[in-house]
Amino acid sequence: MKRASLIGCLLWQCLLLNPAFGGEESVPGAASTVFEPADTTVAAVVVSSTKDPDWKTYRAFTAGLDIFDGQRRMAPAASLRFVLLPKAANATLKDIMLRIAGDEMSIPIPIAEDGTFTVPRSEAASKEDAELLLNRKPGAFRWRPDVRTPGVPLNARRLGDLRLECAVRWAIEQYETPYVIRKLFYAAGQPCLTPRIKVDYIAPRPIAAMYLTINERRSRLPENLLENGGKVYLAPVHDKSWPDDALLEFDFAPTDQY
Repeated sequence: MKRASLIGCLLWQCLLLNPAFGGEESVPGAASTVFEPADTTVAAVVVSSTKDPDWKTYRAFTAGLDIFDGQRRMAPAASLRFVLLPKAANATLKDIMLRIAGDEMSIPIPIAEDGTFTVPRSEAASKEDAELLLNRKPGAFRWRPDVRTPGVPLNARRLGDLRLECAVRWAIEQYETPYVIRKLFYAAGQPCLTPRIKVDYIAPRPIAAMYLTINERRSRLPENLLENGGKVYLAPVHDKSWPDDALLEFDFAPTDQY
């Protein structure tokens, strides 16, 4: 069966990939990582930047905010942030600044040391069809939504959080996606809701194995859901046999392997 992918130029590309999920089994618990969120640092300087084709308009981002507010049932205790992820090999967060910019307005967006930020509501930015501008060369960074429910172990992601991330991401992407492309994806089912479209997430560190678990139910997922040496994982957000409170647990690869 053909599935579309969130990886690539338009986020949703066609790939030949056979979805297959393993049977349930009892396995040892996964190891944990040691990531700690950093305090937010405010960017107080207005930055002159060029439009990055990888980024979206402010109206597109507010479409994602609307979806988050409207579909909170999937993650009622979660917060929505966005995260900057490097695309260029030499991309660094040092002195990075982001702003919402229109013809007659500019709003600096604080970026935390871990690259996360929030997009505020602004009627003026919507009226001016403002853009999000970064003080980096186009193509240096990409954005991703980051939905987190408090209390989830550091070696896991809550499935409802991942589902809401996918919904927010698709809302932002489709806002400026050509009509014909949108029709193709809706014909395939709908992003986030069908096994014909795979959903990729960036791993905090390379993953060796993944498991879906809730209560006494535990299932190891097939290795083909790990890509790029475990740096990217495909989440089965479409699988309604697993509730939103299920956890996607990770066994991380030993540090001497990367």
